[in-house]
Parts: sequence; structure tokens; C-alpha cells
Amino acid sequence: MTTSPGSHSQAESARQLGAPNAVVIGAAAMVGAGVFAVFAPAAGAAGAWLPVAVVIAGVVAYCNAISSARLAARHPGSGGAYVYGRERLGELWGYLAGWAFVVGKIASCAAMALTFAAYVLPGWERPAAVLAVVALTAAGHFGVRTRPG
Repeated sequence: MTTSPGSHSQAESARQLGAPNAVVIGAAAMVGAGVFAVFAPAAGAAGAWLPVAVVIAGVVAYCNAISSARLAARHPGSGGAYVYGRERLGELWGYLAGWAFVVGKIASCAAMALTFAAYVLPGWERPAAVLAVVALTAAGHFGVRTRPG
């Protein structure tokens, strides 16, 4: 089979993710992990108030998304919470906001890994979660790359 000179790059599948792909994958992972982990404990704790609790959680998530969007619009550079805290409240608060963001993301990753492990290897959650994190870190380090722009 012959190909024209310009079609070679189109024929190969790129092993890169753009920003929109990464956002969709991240959102799907968070929602997916939450669906498998949150409803039983939430239903037990909220009882008949579960629908109200879900609406409240949705309002909180909406407020978080809107405030993050406004933050990004006001301070379009990289740094997010760190930049806003530094610009508005000072160096110390910016530093604390940045580290709080990092710690929150680490906790989120740990929760998703434990949720995955609880379904894959019940009784071996911690070792399976650690293995999942190591495997995904290696895949990210050696294989999956983001596309510039």
C-alpha cells in the first residue's frame, strides 16, 4: 500500500494528550471513583436526607468551579491558588494555598487508588493502591505525554 508523503503522520496514532483530553480523563476519573465509593456511606450517613445532601454537594461543587474560573480569569498565569493567595493576601498565604492544593490532590489520588483497590483486590487495598499509583506514575513517566498548546 502506498501513501502520500503527507499522510504518514496522520496514519500513525499519536500517544499524546491535549489539555481538553486530560481534563475529560481527570473529570471522568473523579466522578467514576466517587460513584463507586461515595453513595453507600453517604446514604448511610444522610438517611432520608440523601437527596438534599446531593443537592448541597452539587451547589458546593458549582461554587468551587465558578470561583476557580474567576480566579483563572483574573490571574491567567500558571500557579492557581498560589498566585491568587500571593497577590491578594501575601507571600505566606500564597505558599500555604499552593501547598494545600498539592496536599488535596495527593489525598484525592490516594482516595481514588484505594477505591480502585477495594474493587480489584478486596482485603489487599493498601498494597494494590500503592501498586496502582506506581504503575500510573511509571506510565506517565515513560509513555503518556501531553501535547504542547
